[in-house]
Amino acid sequence: MIADMAIEIDAMQMLILNAASLAESGQAFHREAYLARLLCAEKSMKIGTDGVQILGGHGFTKEHPVERWYRDLRATAILHSGLHA
Repeated sequence: MIADMAIEIDAMQMLILNAASLAESGQAFHREAYLARLLCAEKSMKIGTDGVQILGGHGFTKEHPVERWYRDLRATAILHSGLHA
């Protein structure tokens, strides 16, 4: 599960860097930026959920940073879904 999370994070970073590189060189980048945004929105929620699951009950305690990250991801997902409604 941790390896899958690392792969997804690397994929998100590569898409973002590709879009940024195209933008910096003056080329069309909107498609790549949109794909990066979609992938990041989808996979970040999965990664956050998996992180909480890996930690078990400790992942839901306020003392652990994963709880805050997961809460922030949930808020972002709600905001993101509201923009497309």
